[in-house]
Amino acid sequence: MHNNNGDLIELPKKGLAIIITDIHGNLADFNQLMDIWDNLNENQNHLVITGDFIHSLGRKNDKSIEVLESVKFNFENYKNFHVLLGNHEWAAITNVPVYKACENQSSNFEILLKGHYGNRCREKLDEYVNFFKKLPLAVKTKNKVFISHAGPTNYVHNVKDIIRITDAGYSNNPMLEELLWNRYGDYDKKEIETFLKNVGCRAMIVGHTPVDGAKLIGKNQLIVSSSFSRGKKAYVKLDLERTITNARDIMKMVKYLN
Repeated sequence: MHNNNGDLIELPKKGLAIIITDIHGNLADFNQLMDIWDNLNENQNHLVITGDFIHSLGRKNDKSIEVLESVKFNFENYKNFHVLLGNHEWAAITNVPVYKACENQSSNFEILLKGHYGNRCREKLDEYVNFFKKLPLAVKTKNKVFISHAGPTNYVHNVKDIIRITDAGYSNNPMLEELLWNRYGDYDKKEIETFLKNVGCRAMIVGHTPVDGAKLIGKNQLIVSSSFSRGKKAYVKLDLERTITNARDIMKMVKYLN
């Protein structure tokens, strides 16, 4: 149902795109963002969740399953509801433990599944892993914005590399892993520029790294934190019809949760 080309979604120069990052099982924030989306939702508009919608920090208020069920339902039923793979979903596919603040979040997620589904927990995990494998890796808009969970990566030389990225599998795939794990410091501003030139874009939006709402890296990258953040919580109301020259133009489209 999605207008995607392999692992890449391509959005037309029409309407708006709401960009949401790193929910990490926070149902209250997720519901607030879904209310914003519901009030905006028309066929020409799009919603993009950039991965890491599961795995709360600690099990106490972890609503990963409720968030996941909603995300899965919407992804499977609405062609303008786009969901990208994050490193936490990737961890479930590859069975690689992922940690935050010394918490084994992969293990916590399995405990959560056991509590919700009892003897069906393994069956549900398999169902979720199959869903995660359907998720694309990136969005490219007609007005030249690239959206992914993290990155960039020096392994990408053109858009075709993005389209075919999971052909090499999910494990031992450096291109994929860098697009899911790289934080600023793993790359520099020059490498952002080179990557964007290679994929034919002028700016990129990522999540992954907690920031105070939104943070510019040079003039070409915007890091956004919609829930798991260092202060404010933000999303992007991206005008797909506007000319984008760099990420500073997108900074003007950042909105904040109450």
